[in-house]
Amino acid sequence: MGELEKADGAGGVIETAGGVIETVVTYGILLVQLAAAGVKLRGLSERVRSTYEYVEGCSASVDRLADQMARLAVDVDTISEHRNAAAVMRQVLAAAEAMAAATEDLATLFEETAAAHQADYGPVADAAQSMPVPMAEAEFYSNR
Repeated sequence: MGELEKADGAGGVIETAGGVIETVVTYGILLVQLAAAGVKLRGLSERVRSTYEYVEGCSASVDRLADQMARLAVDVDTISEHRNAAAVMRQVLAAAEAMAAATEDLATLFEETAAAHQADYGPVADAAQSMPVPMAEAEFYSNR
């Protein structure tokens, strides 16, 4: 049976409508997934920053303890270990801030990608949904 005959029969119309629905659903799912990725990445960035603030407080607390130990004439090695621990915490903070900023940038890119995809293909998806005739199978458009 030829493609034209197939499209004229009830089976061809149903298959074609199924292809249109699948394309529109795939488009919608992609937009939702891109938006969800952006939201999740922004949430991750916020969690990293809140952890950053906690570690920053810890490093300040350890510095205060080292100062207190120094005033109380605690041995130099113990004081030194506390100062080293605080220094390591501050080094981690720099890496955490860089990671939070990179994650936020990635979230922005996902949001921009979703917006660009919607701008590029939204009118096409809308036109496909509102066509008064069944859309051709996807293979028809693949060589265009």
